[in-house]
Amino acid sequence: MLGLASILVALLCIYIVTNLLQAQPQPVNGRYSVPGRFYTLKKLLVICVYRYRVFWQRKAIGNKNDRDRLKMGLGRRKEDLQTRPGELKGGGGLGQSSRSSAEEMECVQELMDHSHAIDSVYFMGFTEVDKTYFVVRICRKPNDLCEVWVLLRVDGVGCFEHPIHPDTISSVDSENSWSGGGVKMECLETHQRWRITFSGLLRRGPYKNKWTEDEGELLYVKFTFTWTAFSSVFDFDTDIHASAIAQGIAQETWSRAFLDKLKKYNQQQTHYEQWGQYVGEIEIEGYERNELLLRGVRDHSYGIRNWAHMHRYVLLLAHFENGLSVNLIILSISATTTNMSIGYVMFPNGKKVGIDWSDASLADIADDGNIADLYSISFTAGGQLFHLQVSIDKDASPVMYGGLTWESRIHECVTNYRLNLTVRGWGITELHYRNESGRQAPDFIPHEKFQEPVVPACSKLVLALSDKTCQCTAVVGSKGAQLAQLLEMQNRLRNQFFVPVGLCVTIAALELQMKKNSCLQQTVTELNYMACNGNKVENLRELCERCVELFRRTKLSPEIECAIREQLMELRLLGAEKRFAVRSSAVWEDTEDTTAAGQLDTELGVKDFEQVCDAVLKCWASLYSFQAVQYRQQRGQPVALGMGVVIQQMVPAQAAGVLFTCDPVTGHSGRMIINANYGLGESVVSGHSEPDTITLSHNLKGKYQIIKKEIGVKKQHCSENDEGGIKYEDTLISEATKCCITDDVILRLGEVAFQVGKVYGDARDIEWAVLGSKIYLLQARPITTFFTESEFELMHEFDSALSTDYEWMTTSNIGEMMPGAVTPLTSSIFVRAVEYALQELSMKIGGNPCFSPYNYKYLGICCSHLFLNLMSLNANMEQNNFITQKKMNEFELLGRVLNELSLHDVTLIHGKSPLWKRIFNAFRCLQYMFTVESKVKRLMEKMKTFQIQPANQALEFYFNIDRQLPEYFAAWCISLTKSCSSGMWNAVLVSVLSEGKAKWTPELVNDVAVLYSSCIDVVAADIPTSVEAITEAIQTQGKRSEFLKLDAESAISWLLSQESGEAGQTFQNFLKNYGFRCLREAELREKSWMSDPIKLFPAIQRALQRGKVDVEKVALTLDEAIGSIKSPVTWIRKCVLRLILPEARKAVADRELLKAEAIKMNDVFKVAYWKLAKLMVMEGYIPDEDLLFFLTHSEIGQVLRLRSANIITKAQRRRRLLERQMVLQFKEINIGKPVPINQHQGEENGRNITLRVSSVTGMTVSQGTVKGTARVLKTILESDCIQQGDILIVTSTDIGWSPYFPLLRGLVTEIGGLLSHGAVVAREYGLPCVVSCKNATNLFKSGDTVILNGRNGSLQKVEED
Repeated sequence: MLGLASILVALLCIYIVTNLLQAQPQPVNGRYSVPGRFYTLKKLLVICVYRYRVFWQRKAIGNKNDRDRLKMGLGRRKEDLQTRPGELKGGGGLGQSSRSSAEEMECVQELMDHSHAIDSVYFMGFTEVDKTYFVVRICRKPNDLCEVWVLLRVDGVGCFEHPIHPDTISSVDSENSWSGGGVKMECLETHQRWRITFSGLLRRGPYKNKWTEDEGELLYVKFTFTWTAFSSVFDFDTDIHASAIAQGIAQETWSRAFLDKLKKYNQQQTHYEQWGQYVGEIEIEGYERNELLLRGVRDHSYGIRNWAHMHRYVLLLAHFENGLSVNLIILSISATTTNMSIGYVMFPNGKKVGIDWSDASLADIADDGNIADLYSISFTAGGQLFHLQVSIDKDASPVMYGGLTWESRIHECVTNYRLNLTVRGWGITELHYRNESGRQAPDFIPHEKFQEPVVPACSKLVLALSDKTCQCTAVVGSKGAQLAQLLEMQNRLRNQFFVPVGLCVTIAALELQMKKNSCLQQTVTELNYMACNGNKVENLRELCERCVELFRRTKLSPEIECAIREQLMELRLLGAEKRFAVRSSAVWEDTEDTTAAGQLDTELGVKDFEQVCDAVLKCWASLYSFQAVQYRQQRGQPVALGMGVVIQQMVPAQAAGVLFTCDPVTGHSGRMIINANYGLGESVVSGHSEPDTITLSHNLKGKYQIIKKEIGVKKQHCSENDEGGIKYEDTLISEATKCCITDDVILRLGEVAFQVGKVYGDARDIEWAVLGSKIYLLQARPITTFFTESEFELMHEFDSALSTDYEWMTTSNIGEMMPGAVTPLTSSIFVRAVEYALQELSMKIGGNPCFSPYNYKYLGICCSHLFLNLMSLNANMEQNNFITQKKMNEFELLGRVLNELSLHDVTLIHGKSPLWKRIFNAFRCLQYMFTVESKVKRLMEKMKTFQIQPANQALEFYFNIDRQLPEYFAAWCISLTKSCSSGMWNAVLVSVLSEGKAKWTPELVNDVAVLYSSCIDVVAADIPTSVEAITEAIQTQGKRSEFLKLDAESAISWLLSQESGEAGQTFQNFLKNYGFRCLREAELREKSWMSDPIKLFPAIQRALQRGKVDVEKVALTLDEAIGSIKSPVTWIRKCVLRLILPEARKAVADRELLKAEAIKMNDVFKVAYWKLAKLMVMEGYIPDEDLLFFLTHSEIGQVLRLRSANIITKAQRRRRLLERQMVLQFKEINIGKPVPINQHQGEENGRNITLRVSSVTGMTVSQGTVKGTARVLKTILESDCIQQGDILIVTSTDIGWSPYFPLLRGLVTEIGGLLSHGAVVAREYGLPCVVSCKNATNLFKSGDTVILNGRNGSLQKVEED
């Protein structure tokens, strides 16, 4: 040992001396550092420090429950999502994460107190079929500024860029969102889904690399994309390869100052990326709307970024046709690392690895500013060497300048890539240079945006519009606050317009009025209770009318009356000639979320003080009118809300109307629409007369042009009535035939509206009036419809993302378990749980290298229909595991081997393990399968008492549900593991029968069906028998005729009553044993038989009508079953079969049993969500219980915290769309993103095929040959048509069909396998059954005479005379 130590010391001394004698190499091009003295030692030191920091960072992820929730994609518990003040600032770096949760990373960040603070979100996407691409970026900066990037190319239309480019500085729309310059981005689900929208003018033509005054050709463009992740998150704080970051740091000359700068710089900024798929629409002025599918990256950076510190960087972003995604960045930061290469590779199987080496050098890539057409770069990642060919499109390489003084110049170059010479890729090459020439465009002068003041609680009963406090919505309501804000703008804009003098009766005044009159409080309380407890509409309407009448009858409180009088006198508005407009001003109206237009009262032409007081009472009363209450209820808003009242001097207008600062139909931001009529604006607002319509165009500098005038009929106009109120008068024909306002007024209105829109920062609907030369503004409400989701968006909003078009998706198996479309809540809970279970299983088998908690790797969603990803499932087969087989997997899922998809195809996308790893995966898989029994026992014991902890408040109960979700995920994980175990026994059985041969004959399949024909204790098969027992008990009691005469509700009530005797006891035992099940039982919206036993009535009724059926089934013993097989099997193999068959049969029963346990767990959560829905209705969060299931789990939390009317409205639109989604049909096998089959075309094709084809074939799963009448059903809702002896032809069956099996003579399904539900139950009842009969429901029709041959797997139509 002493000798070894001496050798090591000697070697160390030699190393030190050698490095001390070595000359320090000069930087390349005088700037980019290269390895020098002690490089190796410094690199090793940095690697150790970095890995140590990463280790402790991962160690700090909390307890096991927190780690489980992270793997499951559930994030932190919702009750823990309380951001502590001051915590969410700054970055991490060098192995330390900046945030403790994904939710904190994805939210809008609080900007640091620094002039270079940023919060930037970047999206880039490409199509793979043409040259279409887009890039958008919003970078929030201090002082309400942001950097905006919008680049677009649409194949066949042209290139587009934001009209401010190459400048990028703009004003941010809101300090709490990523929005500005027409762009808006929002996170829908953490690390899963984002929405990107743009609505505005873009410049078409060659990209401008230098600033000019010429705006070029501006076209209105609108696009909306939903981005869905297909990769993991790569966090540059913690995921950079240790070797890569060590190389960059070790090349530098170390000093105390260098290390301090390194620490400071890396703690200032956080940066993470994720790849995904975009689905959306784009509309370009003059062109048809396009639907697009793109793939690309998103980036979120926050902290401090000073472009002056960045000398250069080159960023390569590429996605390849095989699903691979690459980021490689070579950067030079003057103060710290002058030559560093970092990045990552995202594999399609979810694995992410950091790049550890690259030969790329900034000195070789356009260091002189001249960008070449072609570059070649090599790098290593995950033990693989990659060669990258970079081909830059010089026609699509726009230049942008960053920062107020243009500190940086960025070339965003569209690039075609080649990986290892063969794999095509698309993306961006971004080249950054420090810009020494400074800003070449005019200085950006931000327009001062209006900020609603934050004021203390106000107890005043009346406020003048000129009072600063009156600008606060919480004090006077939305309309009053907007008028006070307009008055402030009037002063800022030097009286370009005027706001009529007036005052606001505050919300505090309404509260005082109710406090002084207890009857008002009692009535409102009663109204709130009735609205939230599902009373009939007629009762609610009647109570609303009573409440309105009571408010009108109740005298105005003396304090309020006195305050109004004093303020009117102070404003000199009390006089004989004064007329008033008294208008409601509720807190929730005319906001970004709600409008409530026309629901609340406005009294015009009010003549004296008494009428003013009466008008105030009418406005308050209108708050509780039936239409207003129902509007709030339908949007999840409280029934009892605050309201102010505006009292203004009337303007006896010569002309008035409405102006939209952008086209209200198309959203065209370069157009203004004016509706105008003579007299008061009421004739325009109410739609009483057809007004003049004037269209203005304007450019970015505010220059206006009248492009169209449409003269309205204007038969009548509105004016003040001498006795008070308003009146309508006929318009002179000579006046009606010309425009009611002059061109000068039109252009002045346009200028005023432009200024108001700039101050508010959004599009406005402005009411105006003209008197003499003065323009008056009477209201400026936001236009709320432009960013509403289209039907196309809602149809595809939950679609899963595919990293490549070579993915194979199937409806088989999953289509049996969950036919049709799922609701958003089911998608966010059940679908995520099954995905997690499949990922967990695949991890153990060896096909999945890591968890992808935010992505769908094994399941797919399209239009809310579910699919299995065959490519990912086949990645678990023999190329990665010694004992699994692709053909067996497909046989079980599809009922056949999919020869079109080869193992080579799977390997090209998902790779292949070496032999040792396949053997290791086999052992690990077997160990996992055999140890699952202990988990099964714990689950079954837990399910005896498991429930969600009750609560009386909706938010608390929601937290209780959320806290227990890991148990739900674990139950499905155990169930699917047991199902896989069953499949493995089946694989062994088939392998023994086939003697390992690759080709399986129909005889072999028949033999397998025979062997499985006598499985015992199959839960699904017991249900029809139990229904039979109920009907027998009813007949035994002599109640058959009486029962059949009852309606469903009365019949079930009788069965649940004590009077029903043995029949009732049998029925209640059925509910106890199987009540947690139902049709589409995994769908959380579908109530189980226990929760809604009326669902069982049709099955009981049909069973009673047909009478007792003797099911003829021959139960085969083990030896009889083995003796009856037709395949040639040696005696040795028969001995093996005697050992295997009992286990295989037991595995089938266990599979069904564990599925039942998972469904039981599902029912616990189903009942809990229905209870939560009831609580939320009672507390006024949602209008009805059913709507809860059209919210995701996280959206429910948002509604409970924020009462978002937008989310409620979206849920209602989803519910209306579900009916259309349910009837969509898809091919069984889909390559790439599934596309619905055109229903009309499908029906036509079906009719044509029926004329030519009289038979189909599939896979036999239960033997026998029968002749009978075909009964073709699309859904179980048509089950009343089933007759005794029918041969049922359906797409698939689930547990809900079980009660109808005793009626049948045979079963045919379009999808299914050997162990599918229909196959298992058919064998138990001895019914001939053939599955995987493609298109059978279209080729046959009900009433056809058919022969079902369970020997050769055919269904044949019989032509009879």
